[in-house]
Amino acid sequence: MVAMSFRYLIELPVRWKDIDAAGILNHAVYLTMVEQARYEYLQHLDMLEGPADFEFLLGEVTARYLAPGRAGMVLTIGIRTSRLGNKSFDQEYEVACGELVLARISARLVWADKSLSSCVIPPKVRTGIATFEGIAERS
Repeated sequence: MVAMSFRYLIELPVRWKDIDAAGILNHAVYLTMVEQARYEYLQHLDMLEGPADFEFLLGEVTARYLAPGRAGMVLTIGIRTSRLGNKSFDQEYEVACGELVLARISARLVWADKSLSSCVIPPKVRTGIATFEGIAERS
């Protein structure tokens, strides 16, 4: 089971199309699953108006693969925001099947305006995430 330090969890199945020629979950699929978890997390926090309402860009992602995923697994993905900066925030993810941790992923996301220039994270978002996670509103 995903570490208890994650306040938000989702479950996603590994589908046949997610498996590569070696019979394991393709590395890129983990990132797609993490994006789905991020979307559901922000929806849960009432931070999105609609499905195309992402006002941030992915600035960096790091993945450490620990065990292979296989078709038929149901994965639990834990997500948390670990840092809120002025214009960016960091998230951590853990992908597991039962007690087996398959991957640990981290991402830095940059808040952006309509012209895709970085801008300050809005107060509603900052306060909502900080309150949910129990972290400082700015670090």
